[in-house]
Amino acid sequence: MARRLETLRPALFAETIEVGLPLALAPEAEGGLGGTLFQAGVIAWRWGWHAAPLPIVEVLLIPSLSSASEAWMAGQLTLASTPGLELSGGAISGKAIEAPVIGESSIILAIATDAKGHSWLVEIDAMPAEKIRALSGEPWLRLDASAARVRAKRPCPVEPDTVAVRGALLTSAAMMGAMTRILEIAIEYANIRKQFGKPLGKFQAVQHMIAEAASEYAAAQAALAAAIEAEDGGKSRPLLWQSAKAQAGRAATVVSAVGHQVLGAIGFTEEHVLHHYSKRLWTWRDEWGRQTVCEAAIGRAACADEHGLWSHVVDNTSTIANTGDL
Repeated sequence: MARRLETLRPALFAETIEVGLPLALAPEAEGGLGGTLFQAGVIAWRWGWHAAPLPIVEVLLIPSLSSASEAWMAGQLTLASTPGLELSGGAISGKAIEAPVIGESSIILAIATDAKGHSWLVEIDAMPAEKIRALSGEPWLRLDASAARVRAKRPCPVEPDTVAVRGALLTSAAMMGAMTRILEIAIEYANIRKQFGKPLGKFQAVQHMIAEAASEYAAAQAALAAAIEAEDGGKSRPLLWQSAKAQAGRAATVVSAVGHQVLGAIGFTEEHVLHHYSKRLWTWRDEWGRQTVCEAAIGRAACADEHGLWSHVVDNTSTIANTGDL
């Protein structure tokens, strides 16, 4: 299976370039489509629904950050979501830098902050990076920050917070697509698989599990819709996008668990499609804002709001946030 995916990935990336999907968020002045986050989210959602073996979030974000069109069109660039990187001269410090492999991925793009608080888009040589596999089975690069070789740097063309928000919401959209497919698979299986002479879906325990998964899914869908609408309308708040990513992570845990419970052992087999969705959900939970980190940031901001919790939740003017760990 891994070998088939390795063959499919380059062809799939070539197709995305041909139809122009990576240009969805890139400004029209730079040859992009100038699309909204909602439109890019639809692409990510459908990507998740198909469990397509390509890091669509990074594919959508890179063209809006880098003007090196030949490099990203050839798949030579990838993007790290590693937070808190610091740049001093030509050296980077911070957490291990991790990024998905898109094509050749010889350059890792990362955002780092210098001592004066200025944000830089740095190009890091990917050659020393360790090649690993994500839980989903897709190839990733991992590089110790102290070993990073900076090839070039320039002021970040987009606010780092904007990149973090887009990354979180696009990842959430991909998760929603995957969860949609898991629910479809589980419901279809429950309706056709019989036990003790009747379909599994007729058993109250199974109905309860599916209803619980659908409820978490609906909450995640509502949170994501509100966050994307606010971002596209220029009224984004940390509470909104952090809640969307946190709830997507919570829903992913419940939906994937229910899917495997309903299907039983067959859902874990290599031949069945279910694990392609569940493993991606487990991977996406930790990308572009881990659930626990988002929840902690929400809690800190709520406690710091001088007007109290309720005001923090409903007041659109609240801007208190601590996103340094995201």
